[in-house]
Amino acid sequence: MGKCVGVRKAGKDGTARGPRASAKFRNRNICRWPPAVGWATCDASVGPMLISLDKSFVFIAAGKTGTSSVSLSLLPHLTTDFARMPYSMVLDMPSHPEIESLLGAGAENVSGADTIKGLGLLHAAAADAPFEMAYTNKQTGYAFRTSDLNDFKHLPARTARRVLGESFWQSAFRFAFVRNPWDWVLSNYVYKQRPENVEPMDTEKVLWVRDNVKLRQLPIPYRTQHAFLRDEDGQVKLDFVGRFENFSSDFAKVAKHLELGGDLGHLNENEKDSRPNVRSLFTDEAFELVGELWAVDIETFGYGDFA
Repeated sequence: MGKCVGVRKAGKDGTARGPRASAKFRNRNICRWPPAVGWATCDASVGPMLISLDKSFVFIAAGKTGTSSVSLSLLPHLTTDFARMPYSMVLDMPSHPEIESLLGAGAENVSGADTIKGLGLLHAAAADAPFEMAYTNKQTGYAFRTSDLNDFKHLPARTARRVLGESFWQSAFRFAFVRNPWDWVLSNYVYKQRPENVEPMDTEKVLWVRDNVKLRQLPIPYRTQHAFLRDEDGQVKLDFVGRFENFSSDFAKVAKHLELGGDLGHLNENEKDSRPNVRSLFTDEAFELVGELWAVDIETFGYGDFA
């Protein structure tokens, strides 16, 4: 569906939007239940893979690239009838049989509304009780298992391809967003560490991001945006890769292509411009180190002018 739109090169000014964690959204338990959709979300940061069988799209949600805002905008169009999905979803959570009855083995005939109810209950209970969720492709039997609810939303492209299967993957419009690597590193550091004040990044902080940016149980660990979006052969083969720096205009292109309508919902205040130039928030040594460690992102997504 649709032709490859491609990736444009970065602007020469190197301007980047930065992370400013709003106190309103620091509470990860703020949940809402959009009545028009009937979908339980916790500030749109957790949930199943973001796909639509009717609109035929797959959103590959690379972390810290505006995924929460995109997720909210996609909510009215997501497929919520899990019986239609190309994968099955089975929960193993012995401590909560009431949730297992909605999502566990033997729950194949549970209604879509009860499945969504089960997901909402799982979101509320997951922090205090062990569980494992298995997502299995119905045709191939490939299974992705996780004990972190965020994992299935933030699924690398090549893993998503195996879970969804070739038929849907090849027919769907596949898109993602990327971010200036220096801004991406800074955003990850601020998001994880929650410092009171954003001090200039030194080499120690950059190395901390390198070593801690991905701690979930994904079968293919990644520390670059390229590694998250690439296919098995190392190439990024999505239909559209937008840019965080052109967030609204690039999402508008996606919405127009998919005939989504509506406005882009802004959940994460990280997407507001709270600093004029990310370059000033790195020491010279740290700035050069990011250029070395994330060189593949700089080259692949056209951020060379900023370096």
